[in-house]
Amino acid sequence: MGRPKLLDREHVVYTALCQYWQHGVDKVGMADIARLSGFDRAGIYKEFGGEPGLVNEAMTCYMEAYVEPRLPILAACSSPVMTMKLLIDAFIFDNVIKNLEPYGIQDKTLSWPKPLAKARGCAWYGVLISETSTNFTGKTKRQMKQIDDANRGWFVELLTKAEKENYLKSGLSVEEATDFCCDQMMLLQLMRRQGVKKDRMNRARDMILRTVFEESASAVLH
Repeated sequence: MGRPKLLDREHVVYTALCQYWQHGVDKVGMADIARLSGFDRAGIYKEFGGEPGLVNEAMTCYMEAYVEPRLPILAACSSPVMTMKLLIDAFIFDNVIKNLEPYGIQDKTLSWPKPLAKARGCAWYGVLISETSTNFTGKTKRQMKQIDDANRGWFVELLTKAEKENYLKSGLSVEEATDFCCDQMMLLQLMRRQGVKKDRMNRARDMILRTVFEESASAVLH
């Protein structure tokens, strides 16, 4: 017998992220990752400590390679309203955003990171809505909470800015708006996972924007 191939961690993580982003964690097994990556299933289990460990590594890769590069782009939008619109459009169009000018971004050096092939919506929210995630423990559970806290913190910062600029809907607190937006992101991801048509998702986006922002904010969307 020949010697077994040395496991390529980066390739396995990349393969896992591709599959999780496209299909969701619930529909991807370790056997699938082994077959698609070309490495032994037992070796992958040993290297990552099972599925939770591999999910942990895939989410770290996702945050570093895809989420962090988006932050300066979202910050460059002309208003908090446009920032929210761009974020939702990224769900709807599976992160294929070729033109940033409609969001008030004039910096030509900025470009939205190209997603993996056949990605659907947001890989992070795809894990969050999965039944599998409720069984995570230890390091993976802690990482899920850290990402969730950071994500919520980003919304708080954005909506606080909207409140200061008089865009936030009157009578709606930043905390209430944050809860609503985080919940709607999960719904949007579920809609993408189920293949809901984009015109319906566009209507959902417009409803979210109308719910969170003042009617006067509609002027910045055109």
